[in-house]
Amino acid sequence: MSELTRPVEVLTAPIKSAASELAVPFIPPNKNVRLSLLLPAALVAAWLGTTTLALYLKSSQLLIGFDGGYMLNLAQRQFEWHLPLLSASMDWFQGLGDVFFAVNFRLLPAFIAGSFFASTTATKVVIYEVVLCELSFAIVVFGISLGASRAVSIAAALVTCLTFLPFAHPTLIYGILPLTPHLGSLIAGALLTGAAFLRFGRRNWLADLPYALIVVALLTWSVLVSVTIILLAAPFLLLCAVSGTIAAGSPAERRCKIGLVAVAGLLLAAAGPAIYLVSTILDTAAVIFPEELANNRASFYFASILFHWNQGAVGPILMIFGIAGAVLAALDQTQRTLRIFAITLLTYLGSRLAFAILIIVFDFWRGPAPLYFEFFVIPLYALFAVLFWARMLGRLWRLRRWVVPSSSVVELQLVGAAVVAVLALAISTSRRDYGFPYPPESTPITNILSRETGLQLGSAYLGRTADMIGRSIARDVDWLDLHGIDGVLAGATGNELRLVGLHYFGIPGQFQYTPTISPFMYALSSRLLALPGDKQMRNIMVLRDINPRLLAMLGVRFVLTDRAYDGPAILRATVPTKDRTLFLYEIAKPNVGDYSPTTVTRMTTASEIIARLADPNFDPAREIIADVASNANGLVPVRNARLSFFGASLRLQAESDGRSILLLPLEFSRCLEAAAVEYEKPLLFRANLVETGVLFSGHLDTMLSIRTGPFLDPACRLWDLLDARALRVGEVPLRVVQMQFPGG
Repeated sequence: MSELTRPVEVLTAPIKSAASELAVPFIPPNKNVRLSLLLPAALVAAWLGTTTLALYLKSSQLLIGFDGGYMLNLAQRQFEWHLPLLSASMDWFQGLGDVFFAVNFRLLPAFIAGSFFASTTATKVVIYEVVLCELSFAIVVFGISLGASRAVSIAAALVTCLTFLPFAHPTLIYGILPLTPHLGSLIAGALLTGAAFLRFGRRNWLADLPYALIVVALLTWSVLVSVTIILLAAPFLLLCAVSGTIAAGSPAERRCKIGLVAVAGLLLAAAGPAIYLVSTILDTAAVIFPEELANNRASFYFASILFHWNQGAVGPILMIFGIAGAVLAALDQTQRTLRIFAITLLTYLGSRLAFAILIIVFDFWRGPAPLYFEFFVIPLYALFAVLFWARMLGRLWRLRRWVVPSSSVVELQLVGAAVVAVLALAISTSRRDYGFPYPPESTPITNILSRETGLQLGSAYLGRTADMIGRSIARDVDWLDLHGIDGVLAGATGNELRLVGLHYFGIPGQFQYTPTISPFMYALSSRLLALPGDKQMRNIMVLRDINPRLLAMLGVRFVLTDRAYDGPAILRATVPTKDRTLFLYEIAKPNVGDYSPTTVTRMTTASEIIARLADPNFDPAREIIADVASNANGLVPVRNARLSFFGASLRLQAESDGRSILLLPLEFSRCLEAAAVEYEKPLLFRANLVETGVLFSGHLDTMLSIRTGPFLDPACRLWDLLDARALRVGEVPLRVVQMQFPGG
């Protein structure tokens, strides 16, 4: 048999080691060729057909809730906008055009397949079925690569899918995949990367080359899909690298594996992913303002599924049996690779739990919860748990002297049991939605906003909407308070009116939902648009202070709230609901890309800038705070300014009788690029701490876009971070005086 056919052989040939692991004797492939071909196909068809039916029955719990609706809506918009495959993109529908949620759905097979369906239900089912196929295949390949039998590997895949995917209400283990199914694809990618790495170095260079290419290709794909989630995968990938290298069968294999780790690391780092990841993490509010941000993840619940007894016993029990199986494997001298992986898994588990305890005790961490890193090792828990159960059953079989079934019978029984379990879970558990229906329903408010500010490709920007619902609560609030209100609104009106409820109808909003909120945006919003005492989080801003002057500067035309406001704004609609009344106000003369200040003020610190912006005498239509004074003499107002929306880019057009500045309601970044359509390329600069200033002469016609990614200008956010350090953004004082709601 050719060396190049080995990857296929390990998936199709019976595994001779099954007798030692599941007490199943080896059956030669030529004994029953027809059965060996038809039975696996029938088992796969039964598994896929049953899971598709089950997912259809549970469609209301696929991509559920606030997060799930956001992911689905964002994915649909990325396909409509033809998001660049190698570059990040501004999301003009949230914040000030901040970099989107750091997931490129156009590179995910599940979402590519789902994009071909017009029905929301069909789209959801297809997305999850593809993720299930990816996970099932990856776990089987990974298990066999570790030295487990095919039956054990199949059982581990079935256990993982049964517990981790939304067949129950919504899952039997922490329900992350019902919200973000793309995580399942990235887990599958990490498993296949580990499997390819384990097989690398065992033969000649020609046979090993495909495995090396698979490792590099999957790592590249992962960082392009989501550089922030690759951070969660890093401990698992490190576990595979260390374990696989230690478990190498010969010094030559060990040298090959070390070389592949070095080459892959150098290639990815040289091309930029490491720089991109570091700069993306550091240039955030969570890093600059860690002590201010609320941390609702400092608990044992967010340390590990081991502590999820109040959510059902499946997760803790699976982990306990996984640990037990890892202990047995660590003591087994006959299977070297499994033994080394068991030891490193136990070491990793102990280290992660120790880290979680330190977080709980000292409350110093504002990054992802320790629980999130555990998602990537859940297939390993399942694999070692199955090994534990198999060995216990094997002992029982030998003790009772029962007849040992064949491997085909075992696999048939495993899939049959999984099929029954999937259907039983899908039929018996509740199918109630989480309270955030998708698609959201139109309301009188969304009808107004969509008609007057809705964006379509090529349309002019006419202002965004700031959701300040929650002002009716007469105390300090946090995101969970607002989230509760949104859930009630969604249940009463079919629309939460904050994120997806606006975006679905083409309405850009001021609300941001991303863990990469910039320190500039956080400083301005928390000091000027949030009330003192309200608690902020690393990925969500709680804004309740209506300041029409500053909101207009940021391009906000409408404010939606649940408390009457009698300041300088026009009431456009009043909509009563069951427990509150909603008010829609319109702000006069918002900045739609046509503010053309002629006075430039230079300030050297963020604190000075915030203080000046807070001054009621500051008029952003006439004055701009920027460091371009030497190039801005004799400024004149612009004519015919127009800012148009083109999905992943914006088109800016204007005319001037001399030298002019435009203030854009777009967050400035060193990643922002201006590509001239006609005339000369303008100068882009940071203005009013957070916005984009444009300096030009004569005529202006340019396309603005974010040009950054793991392989494209990866350090530009690092330059943003240096700007933040130079302006001392982290030293902006808190707003300490408790203010009453202006205007009521």
